[in-house]
Amino acid sequence: MNEKQTLKKRLPTGEEPAKGYESLAEDQEKNRFNVIFVMNNHLARSERAEIEALRSRALDLVEDYRGLTNAPLSLEKETSIIKDVLEENKMFALVYVNRKLAGYSLVVVGWPEPCKWLIQHMIIDPEMRHLGIGSAIVRSIEEYALESAVAADAVYAVPVQESGKKFWQSNGYTVEATRFLVNIADTNHELIVYQKEL
Repeated sequence: MNEKQTLKKRLPTGEEPAKGYESLAEDQEKNRFNVIFVMNNHLARSERAEIEALRSRALDLVEDYRGLTNAPLSLEKETSIIKDVLEENKMFALVYVNRKLAGYSLVVVGWPEPCKWLIQHMIIDPEMRHLGIGSAIVRSIEEYALESAVAADAVYAVPVQESGKKFWQSNGYTVEATRFLVNIADTNHELIVYQKEL
């Protein structure tokens, strides 16, 4: 193994030390948000509960979008939308501000190809939008994807609302011809995939 390979970051294993909230708050001097990564199958019950609570608050605002409600968009169903992906390839990027979960993203590592990562979904607390949390999450995922032992040469994203399309474009993602169908609540939805080369 050469020196460059030893510097690669590993995906979270669940054996990391406990996360102290003091390390998760916004860094006021750098005006950056600290993003932590946890694999789906290593989420603590408290983390899962925080994600569910945030989803409930945020998704209430888009309840009528495409006829979906919180029930078909449960966290459990969301993490299994993309079939044939191992649990150890589903990762959450979490941001805490003032000891409260302010936003998160679900990332699928090595999908649809081994050298690609997909940002499947991102939710930001409605009271904390437009503070740069979403962009901080995206930057951290891209950096992680480049530095990880499971490295990526591109990251995909799936915007589902008009404001989401503008967000991804402002972060350097371009419309890709790739589309795929997902079945949510017995309804097929065609999603357009955006892409950014790393």
